[in-house]
Amino acid sequence: MAHSAEIANIFILKAKDDGKPMTQMHLQKLVYISHGWNLAIYGRPLTTDRIEAWQYGPVYPDLREALSRYGRDNVRSEIKNADYGAGVFYDNYNEPCRAELPEEEAVLIDEIYRLYSDFEAFQLSDLTHKSGTPWHDTYVEGGIRNGAIGDNAIRKHFIGLGKSRKTQATHA
Repeated sequence: MAHSAEIANIFILKAKDDGKPMTQMHLQKLVYISHGWNLAIYGRPLTTDRIEAWQYGPVYPDLREALSRYGRDNVRSEIKNADYGAGVFYDNYNEPCRAELPEEEAVLIDEIYRLYSDFEAFQLSDLTHKSGTPWHDTYVEGGIRNGAIGDNAIRKHFIGLGKSRKTQATHA
């Protein structure tokens, strides 16, 4: 498993190669979506970090802290271990956070980038705000602001998305 900053760095590099802008909100949502599909497809978490229900959707507080200097501006460089709470204990303190992922997880992240990288940040946020999403169940229905969103709820939701897509494909 990786930290959210390590997964975010993969998206930062991909966007840089494509000349696409990437904000903190983009990164939050892309990491979350990747985590959700990883749970649904492989039955295991992609990240080890806590996910919370904030006003604009699921948020990784540690990732938010690491990217806070950008505010709403585009992220211009990779997150270094020094920027990331857990990374301060690494020997490579001033190096970018890097994940060593199994091949299937790297392929999944590539696919998430391909499918979602052209979305605006608020479009990604809207996807996570729909009724019945883990964010909605925690933040709106549960009334818990900044409450933890559990992997079981995320996994169940993304499995449901997968089933609905298969149903739509067979009825198209």
